[in-house]
Amino acid sequence: MRLTSAEAWVTWNTFLAFIPVVLAQLISWMAGLSRKRPLVYVPLVVAAAAWLVFLPNTCYLLTEWRHFLATLDASDLYLRARMDSAVTLRLMTYTAFYFCYSGVGMLAFTLAIRPIARLTKRYGLNKWVFGIALFVLLSAGVYLGLVLRYNSWDLITRPREVWASVAGLLSRPKLSAFVIGFGGFLALAYMAIDIWIDGFMGRWKQAFGRQAAAE
Repeated sequence: MRLTSAEAWVTWNTFLAFIPVVLAQLISWMAGLSRKRPLVYVPLVVAAAAWLVFLPNTCYLLTEWRHFLATLDASDLYLRARMDSAVTLRLMTYTAFYFCYSGVGMLAFTLAIRPIARLTKRYGLNKWVFGIALFVLLSAGVYLGLVLRYNSWDLITRPREVWASVAGLLSRPKLSAFVIGFGGFLALAYMAIDIWIDGFMGRWKQAFGRQAAAE
């Protein structure tokens, strides 16, 4: 079965969002091996660099709501939904899809950071310094992808252009402030979802632990 352009676009973006999740688990595993095998440090550094490069693809899915808003504007979907029940159902389905789509992105975003956050704690790194730097870099990465249309692999194929664009942020105070502000939003979103995951896992273990004990 051949995917439509929209389905292919969603599938590709979701695939990119889960690459850093896999890399985070790989980094965590290699970090454990590196204590006994120093040669693991080289692939570990490579994996960490790849993780950082691909990580913005997770929270980038939040920006996909622009397509939803563009569709509402182009087809008058909201106004038509007030008069046609079939269009109302279409609008509800479309809205639910974007909630799930962006939700998957933010879940991948949190799952990709959690193992690295545990490593920073294990090695005694300052979580505030690490966190501030990380979320600001992530925000800059989203800007590079959304506005300037760079891809993750452009850091390899077009490194000078990418770094020149990053340096250009410093000469635009208002844009820099927005990037930092969005980084703050990402930090709050991460903390909220991280707490939710811990709560969900705790309830899951509690419920199924009781069931297993009863059996």
